[in-house]
Amino acid sequence: MANFVQHRLIIAAFLLAAICSPCGAASVESLANVNMLTDAQVKQELEDIDQLTDLLPFEKQDPVHLKKQLIDLGYKVINEKTDQFGLTRIRLTKKTTTKDIKLRFEYLNNDLADYGLSVDIKGTPSVNSQNQPLDKLIWDVLQKQGAEMSEEPLLHAHKMFQDIFDKYYQVVTAGKNDLKPVNISGDSKQLNNDYIFLVSDTYAYSAAGNDCVPLHEDYYSSNASNADSAINNLLAIKRLDLIENILDGFNPVGRIYAIRALENLGLSDDKVIKNKINKILDMNTPINVCKKTHLTAREYKNSIYINN
Repeated sequence: MANFVQHRLIIAAFLLAAICSPCGAASVESLANVNMLTDAQVKQELEDIDQLTDLLPFEKQDPVHLKKQLIDLGYKVINEKTDQFGLTRIRLTKKTTTKDIKLRFEYLNNDLADYGLSVDIKGTPSVNSQNQPLDKLIWDVLQKQGAEMSEEPLLHAHKMFQDIFDKYYQVVTAGKNDLKPVNISGDSKQLNNDYIFLVSDTYAYSAAGNDCVPLHEDYYSSNASNADSAINNLLAIKRLDLIENILDGFNPVGRIYAIRALENLGLSDDKVIKNKINKILDMNTPINVCKKTHLTAREYKNSIYINN
């Protein structure tokens, strides 16, 4: 009896394999067709990259004209903002069936301070006649045309112009309105960056937007984590003068982090500081955090934790 049952199971398994094998082959073939691009498709994909590299070097372009050219090429502006010190940050994107191109530019007046370029490939398409991955072909084009590429195989280019950022540091540390001048050594780039991030509203979108930074299609990073890191860096080197000055800055998120830091240090009862804190909290600025939750300044203050 046991042999009869075993025999039937073997026959059933054989029939099942025979029935499903064409399905499996079709499935693999279908997958191969999805991932294999024709020469015409590759030509179109690389044409997008050629059109972009034709605009290099970006630093030689007038920013207004550059943005217009990119829009004419099908790019969409997803964010544009100029802060109180004259720095403009622009983000653009262009999507095709196989890739997403993302661009970021930062300008001080008409001078390019920084740019970032990334190409996200959807899946792992390869080229039909050459049997090469699409990302390798794109990397070669970008590299040959002068984009400042990261190491292979990352499709990411980045270039910063330190002389322009040095001018920006000078503008920010000179103060504006109630924001007093501060002294930061010119070679303290991290300190400059932390301070700028906490006083300039172009780096953390609150009130007028939200503090989410789109990194990928379904993933967002919150600028709040950067604010937390920046304030802790100032605490680590005991730059309380900078933290107090942030209370007079333009970034609602930065102001709240400064308040929490001063409270944790037991300095919030100082008459001048206390008046500034009360004024900030009484403004009740709405802060849109990454989870799309709208919090008041008081609610946001009570929801964060600062290490001192």
